Amino acid sequence: PEEIQKEDSIKLALGDQIPCDGLLVSVSGLEVNEALITGESRSFSKTEGEMVLAGSIVTSGGGLMRARTTYEESRIAQMTAGIQNYSANPSPIQRSIKTVVRYAGYVLAVVIAFVIVRGLVVGELPTLVVKNIGALTSMLVPQGLVLATALLFAYGALHSFKRHVLLQEIGATEKLGRIKNLCMDKTGTLTENTLAVESMQVSGGVSREDAEKLVAVYVGKLGDSSETILAIEKFLNRKYNGEAGETLPFSSWRRYGGVVVKDGHFGSVTVLAGAPEAFFPYLADNSEKQWLEELVETRAAAGKRVVCFVQLKGTVLPRELPGAELSVLAVFVLHNNLREGTREAISFFQARGVRIRIISGDNPGTARVVAFSAGVNDTEAIITGAEMEKWNEDDFRQKTRQYTIFARIQPEQKEKIVEALKKGGFTAMVGDGANDALAIKKADLGIAMFDGAPATRRLAAVVLTTNSFSELPSGVKLADNIIENTEIFASIFFNQTFLGFFLFVILSILGYAYPFAPLNITLINYFTIGMPGLLILYWAIHPREKVNPASAKPFLKRVISFPLISSIPQALGIAAVFVWELSRSEGSAPNSLAVLTFMAFGFIFFLFAAGAYSGVVVRKRREQLFWLAVFEFFLLFVGFRIAFLTEFFGVVPPPLTSVIQILLVASAYACVQYLLTRFYGRKRVG
Repeated sequence: PEEIQKEDSIKLALGDQIPCDGLLVSVSGLEVNEALITGESRSFSKTEGEMVLAGSIVTSGGGLMRARTTYEESRIAQMTAGIQNYSANPSPIQRSIKTVVRYAGYVLAVVIAFVIVRGLVVGELPTLVVKNIGALTSMLVPQGLVLATALLFAYGALHSFKRHVLLQEIGATEKLGRIKNLCMDKTGTLTENTLAVESMQVSGGVSREDAEKLVAVYVGKLGDSSETILAIEKFLNRKYNGEAGETLPFSSWRRYGGVVVKDGHFGSVTVLAGAPEAFFPYLADNSEKQWLEELVETRAAAGKRVVCFVQLKGTVLPRELPGAELSVLAVFVLHNNLREGTREAISFFQARGVRIRIISGDNPGTARVVAFSAGVNDTEAIITGAEMEKWNEDDFRQKTRQYTIFARIQPEQKEKIVEALKKGGFTAMVGDGANDALAIKKADLGIAMFDGAPATRRLAAVVLTTNSFSELPSGVKLADNIIENTEIFASIFFNQTFLGFFLFVILSILGYAYPFAPLNITLINYFTIGMPGLLILYWAIHPREKVNPASAKPFLKRVISFPLISSIPQALGIAAVFVWELSRSEGSAPNSLAVLTFMAFGFIFFLFAAGAYSGVVVRKRREQLFWLAVFEFFLLFVGFRIAFLTEFFGVVPPPLTSVIQILLVASAYACVQYLLTRFYGRKRVG
């Protein structure tokens, strides 16, 4: 398209995508579909002298056009130009973690200043001050949380792809589980892009067998490859080898096409096909006319497309109908088939409390019927783009959430609708056309079909590789599991941060320096974050049979309260062990006991966090937690008997009496943590 210049002549053939806006010089049964631009699902016939738009697809016939614009000047290019102004949005968890790290940095700056001032006042060695600062930095800033979250999200992206859901942003792993408003186009999302015949109606003047044969001649001999005729041909699933004479291609201005049938069984008869309204005035039988009018009225009200076949005696193919005496041969009612699994997918989302919104360029009747057949709730809440044009900004903010179906909507209106819905909850937009691009980028989560417009696919955070909306629930279930395990993982980091801070405050009030060196913190992290983290990753890979839907509560409000409260008794317990051991014997190593107590408390917290954030811990996970505890105890037992390791991490093996002391304190904390977990259980955390 970039090489095309104005006034270039371009040949159009079936299946071509028109590269620029242009004027038709000649046509041969040309039909184009503008769904990628306007959202209208129907194909339109084009005649010589008419304009065609870049992005339209030739669905029938062919022709020659003269370029009137370059691609950059075309409507579709201008429509998507605003897309460049947008950037990818981080997920709620990513934003929350960024906030935590930022404020943790502020707290750390204050703590470091305090440590330096205290060191100067009491005359501590500079090396000790530096060690304290290093330990506090490792403790107070959840450095590994960003990496841990990225690993979980990356796993989600990998396994989503195996389920035909391609994630183009790592944060989309979480976003799939946060959806509260799900907006979608009708054509290409709920329905297939191809038409299908719903029924064939025959008037009383002809048998169904004869009607099918005559229609088969028209379909087979006229050479029309439009979506409508292809759908009828597929429905009939038959060929009739009757001899055909003169043919008249369908044209939009004439509104019908025709073929002369020369057959021994039927004699000479002319078959015409087109819009029922074109034939109404020329039907010879008033009862047939009334029957056809009622049929068209009811089907059109339901959003169906109606194609009528009529016949007249003789071999003269009329270019104009005045004076003709027609009789109804057959009426075909067509619709776009729902994509396979659409009803189940809609039911899945609505069961989660997600509000489905249909935003379509089609007429209200068609959009409502398709939405109803897909199982969408509240399909009577419908409004058109023309009505919304009268709205001001306040109307958009206040009224948009009242409606389920938005029909005859322009691309610019889609963007405003999505913007208004975002104020009522996390909003996702599913689409395939260029007309959906701005709305997809404006949404909290953009979802595109793989066969959709390149601009839309490029901007979407999620691409459905099989072009099937029914694949989305599997990605959402995976997102629920990833979110749940991310919450457990984050709570461990937050517990470590709060515990480190409160312990620092308590010991500072009591007049003690921070007891840990950086390598002590490294050892603690292995047992309280590293190995539990491996188990959490295993849970992410092997989810439970039923995972709770992600909570609508903000991530920090949901996650922080539990470790915040839990860290207070932990800090008091560690401080008590440290101070008691320090006062009991100068020859012992109170920092080593504090390290062991810290590890015991951190692991006990993890045991309870698993249940607090995921509900009841199933038997299999309880067994896994037990064996992890056994494994950690074994590693500690062996590690504290290897002189190189104890010297490296700056700890000494504790005597048996100290081990018993730690076990008693840990048991007391476990009882307190049990009560806290009961209080901050699934109801409180969720």
